[in-house]
Formats: sequence, C-alpha cells, structure tokens
Amino acid sequence: MKTYLTLIVLYLGNFLNTTAQEYEADSLMAIGNYREALNSYRELDTTADNTFKTARAYVVLGDTDQAINSYKQGLEMEPEAIRPRFELGRLYLGTSNVFESLWLFKQLNEEFPENSTYLFYKGQAHEQLKSDDLAMDVYENVLKMDPDYRRARLELVPLLIKNRETGPAIKYCIEVLNENPDDIKFNSLIAQAYYHAKIYSKAIEHLERLLELGNDTEFNRRTLAISYIQDAQWQKGIENIQIFLEKYNDKDADLYFLKSKAHLRLQEYDEAQDAIEYAIMYKRPSIAQEYLQMASIMAAREDFKGTFETMQLAVKENPEDDVAAYQLVVAADRYFKDKKSILKYYERFLDKFGTSSDYAEIAESRANDLKKEIFMNIEK
Repeated sequence: MKTYLTLIVLYLGNFLNTTAQEYEADSLMAIGNYREALNSYRELDTTADNTFKTARAYVVLGDTDQAINSYKQGLEMEPEAIRPRFELGRLYLGTSNVFESLWLFKQLNEEFPENSTYLFYKGQAHEQLKSDDLAMDVYENVLKMDPDYRRARLELVPLLIKNRETGPAIKYCIEVLNENPDDIKFNSLIAQAYYHAKIYSKAIEHLERLLELGNDTEFNRRTLAISYIQDAQWQKGIENIQIFLEKYNDKDADLYFLKSKAHLRLQEYDEAQDAIEYAIMYKRPSIAQEYLQMASIMAAREDFKGTFETMQLAVKENPEDDVAAYQLVVAADRYFKDKKSILKYYERFLDKFGTSSDYAEIAESRANDLKKEIFMNIEK
C-alpha cells in the first residue's frame, strides 16, 4: 500500500510539474515572449499538442521550416487534428510547397463542405498555382455560401478583371457599393473593371468618387487622367495630367504624349508641341510614336518641311514600322515639288515592304501616277 501511495504521489508531482511548465509556456506566448515560450515548449514531453504549440511559436518567430517540421511531427501523432492541418496549409501557401497546401485544404473541404474558410483557402492555393479559372470557381462558390465573405470577393474581382471578365467583376462590385457607396476598395476595383472594359465615363465616375473620399493616389489620378483623354474630354484630361505631373511624376513620358494629343485636338499647337518635346526627352530611346505625334502637330500647322524632317526621325527610330515609313512618304509628297524626288520615296517604300504592308496598294497607285506625270512632262 505504501508503494502504491508513493507512485501516486510521484505521478501527481510529475503531472503538476508538467502542467505548471505548460502554463508557464502558454503565458509566455500570451505576453509575446515567443523565444522563451519556445524554449519552454521544447522542454515538455513530446505530445501532439505540445508539438503543435512549438510549431506556432516557430511561426511567430518567422522560422517557417522549423514550424512546418513541428506541424508534420505533431500530425504523425494526431493525423485528424483539424486546426493544425489548417495552420499548416496556410503556412505552405507562403512556400514552394503549394501543392501540399492544396491537398490539405481539399481534405478539409471534403470533411467540412459547409466551412467557407476551408474552401476559400483551397482557392488561395489554386491562385498561387496560377490556376485562375479554378480559383475563380472556388471564390464564386464561397460567395454563394457566404455573400459577406469580403476577402473572397476581394480575391475574385481582380482575377475576373485580369481574365477580361469585366461584366461579372462589375456585378460583384455593385453588390457591395449598393450597401456602402463609399467603400474605397470596391470603388477602386469597379473603376478598374470599367477602365479595362473601355467604359471610360463610368470609370471616371468612380475615380472621381475616390478623390472625393480623399483617395488621391498616384494610380487613381493617372487612371483618371487617361480615362478623360480616352473619353475625349480633352480639357479635363489635360487638367488631371497636369495635377499628376506636378504631384506624382513630372517625367511620365506617356502622359506628356497624351497631353500633346489633347492639346492638338483643341488646336493648341504651342502647348501640344511643348508636351511632345517633353515626351521625347523622357522617352528615350524608343520614341517613334512621339515623333509621329510631333509630325501630326506640324502637319496641322502646314509646316511641311518640319513634318518631313520629323518623320525621318520617326523612321530612324523604328525602320521596320510600315506605318511610320508610309507617313514619311506622304510627308515627302507634300514637301517636295520635284516629282522624281517624291517617286524615289514611294519606290523605296515598295522595295522594302512590298505587298506585306496595308499601304502597298495605295503607294503603288500613287507611284504609277507619278511615273505618268513625269513621262508626260518629258514628252512635252
């Protein structure tokens, strides 16, 4: 009997000691002393629960590899543990072992088909694996289960926009904005969806709303400026481009290019030329389109010499572009008086591009007319 009582006392002593150690380790975790908590957990008996706690300590300390190893060790002892499988699956998402993550979340989703969170993370794994269609299907199913699952909606809409499914993207945004018109994130997403759908007037509406809400970001201001230009609202486009250049980036060559186009539309030739000169300065080395714009301004001013010289620069920048090459020929036709000089440009164009260019037929027709005119003059 004495021996029996002694064993009970020893057992209770060990149990109480272990419980005290666990309590100490849990307390250290609770107050954020993770390194000391980890050391305490490692001194405990190797049980599944202690191993999972060790894994969580490694996670907060940023030691992913050790955390994964601890989770796997614990799951060998308790393979049906739900929370550790979920935590390990999320951990795998940030590593190269995404397939392992997908397997865990598929397993959890099969066991708990009504749990929208397990399904959501299954979608996350598909997205990490670049399986956009599968990810979108999963996120849509999450929203059928739980329409208020905001994070699923936030993941789904950009994927829809990326895959040019702008109609559904707009629908999912409107569902939120009907309830909260001032939702910054979904105003931003719907603006992007309308922009990619080339419905610029609606993109403008939501981008202006974002600015009213104090969300004047570099992306929003730039997209608004471009949207105004694409919507042929030239003056507002110029105003917003100017704000962007002054506030965010005064070396944005593409916006200077669009600014020049807008000024040209408004017949503000000096401003158009200033803007395109800035575009050329900041766009080096690839500036063929900018020279085309400069030539358009000069042509509008009936500066045929300037148009011709600028088109020479455009062709020099991109000699394989048949559009620029043909514009050079047209510029030569308007600038030179001597028909033989003009004919040389048409013949060079046809020799280089042959019938591969959409301009071949019209160039050949004009060349033949020039030959006849030259021949008639000789005859005289």
